[in-house]
Amino acid sequence: MKKSILIVSGIFLSLILLIPTSCKLDIGAPSSMRFSAELTIIDTSVNNQDSLVSSSNVILQSITFGDEFEAITNEEGKVIFHDLLPDSYNILATGNRVDGAEIILINGQVQDTSLFIENNDTLKLKVITQVSKSSALLISEIYYTGAKTSIPQYFHDQFIEFYNNSLQVVYLDSLLIANVEYGFVDEPLIHATHAYMFPGTGNDFPIQPGELVVVARNAIDHSPRPVYSVNLLNADFEYYRSDIGDVDNPTAVNMVKLHSKYANDFMYSVFNNALLLLNVQNPFENGYDEFNRILLPKNSVIDGVEYRDNPAEIYMKRIDSSIDGGLTGGIASYSSQSVERKIDRWEGDRMILMDNNNSSLDFKINKPPTPGLIEEVTE
Repeated sequence: MKKSILIVSGIFLSLILLIPTSCKLDIGAPSSMRFSAELTIIDTSVNNQDSLVSSSNVILQSITFGDEFEAITNEEGKVIFHDLLPDSYNILATGNRVDGAEIILINGQVQDTSLFIENNDTLKLKVITQVSKSSALLISEIYYTGAKTSIPQYFHDQFIEFYNNSLQVVYLDSLLIANVEYGFVDEPLIHATHAYMFPGTGNDFPIQPGELVVVARNAIDHSPRPVYSVNLLNADFEYYRSDIGDVDNPTAVNMVKLHSKYANDFMYSVFNNALLLLNVQNPFENGYDEFNRILLPKNSVIDGVEYRDNPAEIYMKRIDSSIDGGLTGGIASYSSQSVERKIDRWEGDRMILMDNNNSSLDFKINKPPTPGLIEEVTE
């Protein structure tokens, strides 16, 4: 009996081994579930009249499945996406129009909206946009993730970089860098836990066309230990705090602390936040909110970039489309990676960076971070 049982078992195991392990049952969604969506992008900023936005870049993001679809609107401001599955979607639209000598940037977004229509029909939606203007000074790189190292985690080598994207000399004097607290996206005031100001009286710190400026959290060489951190010894500015034992680099100009809710220098969240460059005449005019966050006028923002570890979470945005119509990021904390603005084109020897006021389109992931340098990627 024992022998016969062993023989049967051997045959059974042999049959199992003969079954191809690569076979997979592929069950797709029935065609009856699929539908099309026609999106019309509308600009209402000109005399309160509906204006169709042609040549607009439209991105449709499936929140559950992670699928992303991209297309360009036609002359009627329309784009059609086919074979969609019922789901919650984010819709991002970016375009521009010329108004005299100015380029007006157009951004629209619909967050976490359920899309479905029966019988393979076409769902029709309108996306109303907001407008803004391209800035001379741009945030060109943010290194917020921290260094790739073992415990303890290292984030003291964070930095932000600015670029003069114009033909004119601009001045950093008295401009502000601030972050944005979540929950106030539709309010006219920015709620910030940190705000630092460039020193100067008006003409002390020029930035030439095509020039980069780096603001370090700590302007020292962090790279010897941990090995994946960044050398910021040549940074132009730093968030020096004498009251917490910072090392003062005499070649880096110290930023002026206006507000710091927490007892440290300006630390960027390694997960998600928005960073702004502002021109505020009186930073203390609006005071503070009940949780000791300084209040700054949204209409004073020159440029802003929002990042998240999951860029599909557009419904969690901190700033609206007039500042940043998208999200960058999508990289792990403590990974020695940054987000860097893409190069749009060259005009002679001058590099023009991409500026749609939509960081989903304007930024790429950069590894390793490159303070004081824009990395050109050839595809």
